[in-house]
Formats: sequence, structure tokens, C-alpha cells
Amino acid sequence: MASDESETLVQEIDGEYQHGKAAFVKGVRMPHVFAYQTGFKDFLENFETRQDDVFIIGFPRSGTTWLQEITWQIFNDGAISKEPIGHRVQFFDEAKFPHTTQPDITTRPSPRLMKTHLPFHAVPKGTSDASRCKYIYVARTPHDVVVSYYLFDLKMAPLTGYSGPFEYFADMFIKGTTYWGSWTEHVLDSWKHKDDANVLFLTYEDLKENLPSQIRLIAKFVGKSLTEETMERIAKQCTFNEMKKNASAYWMMTRDGELPNYLRRGQIGGWKDSFTPELTARFESEVLSKLEGTGLQFGSGQ
Repeated sequence: MASDESETLVQEIDGEYQHGKAAFVKGVRMPHVFAYQTGFKDFLENFETRQDDVFIIGFPRSGTTWLQEITWQIFNDGAISKEPIGHRVQFFDEAKFPHTTQPDITTRPSPRLMKTHLPFHAVPKGTSDASRCKYIYVARTPHDVVVSYYLFDLKMAPLTGYSGPFEYFADMFIKGTTYWGSWTEHVLDSWKHKDDANVLFLTYEDLKENLPSQIRLIAKFVGKSLTEETMERIAKQCTFNEMKKNASAYWMMTRDGELPNYLRRGQIGGWKDSFTPELTARFESEVLSKLEGTGLQFGSGQ
């Protein structure tokens, strides 16, 4: 790999199947449209955090869009906005994408709310109390992640060039060669920081099971004092069905209809319709086995 890995393109190809082109930044495999010769590597290395910044972190299709909306509403006293979610809680990884429609993160007023798919070790960190910000990580059972991620990448094909069936994508997912790398490494990278004072580790399954209690937890973590009535209202407004009523706010890069909407089904356990017994066995032996002894569990959805 070249000394500046972001200047080198890599691509997974297997016969007629192929994943989108990628570039590595801090060892993380990113979509080439975000990272290849865009200046993102320098942007990441030089980004200065502020004490009241909040990063929402998660592997793709783990509930980060949901958490963006929840967190934004917590900071805005339960308001509802039709403004694109990426303009309100900006997608950090898209900061140097030449065709982005979102504002410049570096000039945004505080508090800045940002989402990233980068693993915890690669996300900007403050070096003093004045720049040490907060991180909310959301994890989801890998079975549901891989199905949702495949369907998302399939719809992203006009931008990435992806082609291939679910079995091909699932194999890449297990090997850690999809965008943003290994799911297991990504999740465990944040899990080991779950007890840090400035880190809140959540699961998609817990959010689905008891959204009001999770909203209280998030509000307390970010230091927002809200009335019980406001938190209950946010919980109602951030259910999947209610968010679908405002679906225009969740289009990928606001290019309505051309690229996928971030909202799909918002369910737990849908993976069972797509997995073969063989794939289930592979996930047990090659993915879930790596969680043994960590204490990380995903409840009934797994």
C-alpha cells in the first residue's frame, strides 16, 4: 500500500461480481467518492473537536440515522424538521465529498452534532478538557445489519458500481471487506470504551424495546434537561412509523429518488428471511464467536 493510502484505489472483484471502489484512511476502507483524492485524510487528521461536539458512531445500517433524529430532537426540545437530516446532524465522512449538499462542518456553530461510520479509534479526539467531546455508539445484531446493508448498497450501485447477490455481500461482510471494514472490530473498538465518561454505548435492540428510557439516557448523557412530557413526545415522534411520515428528510445526500432513503423497515429479526442454515452457521463461527467473553449481547433479535 502506498505511503498515502488514500491515494490508492482498491476494489473487491469476484468474477462478474464486484464491490464499489474504496480508499483506505487510517486503515479504514471507505467509499472512494468520500476518500480518494478528496482531502478527507487531511481533514480528518486536522479536525479540531469542541467540548460540546457530539459524535454519533455506528457501523452502516445499525441505526445511526435513527439516533441522528433522536439526538437532534433532544437538542431542539422535541421539534420536528423537514430539513435533510444530513444538514442538521452532519455526516462527517461526507465532509469532503465534492458533491455534498451539507454545510461546512468546521464553520458550524456549537453544539455540533455529527454522524460517522468510522470506528472509534479513527474518530477525532480532543487533547484537553476544552476539546474532549462526547461519543454515542449504536450497535445492532450483525444478522440484521448485513441484510439491510446489502439492500442499501444494491440501491447505491449508481454511485458505487456494486453488483452481486446477497451471498457475495455476506461473504465480504464476514471477511471485513465491505466499506468501513470488519463489523466485529468496529463494534468491539467502541465496546472497550463503554465505561469512559464521554462514551455512551447503545444497541438498536434496546432502542426498539424501550425507546423512552433510552431517550432519557441520551438526554442525561448530553446534558439536556427536558420535561417528561417532552421526552415522551420525542419517543413518539421517533418511532419508525412517525419518522416515515417525514421520509423526505432522510434521503441519501438529498438526491430524492435517485439514491436510497435511509429508512427501510426498522425491524428486528428480518434477517431470518434471507439467511440459509449454512450462512447462519458461518455467522456463529466467524462473527459471533469473536464476541464471546466480551459481555456484548443483542437480545431477542439475534
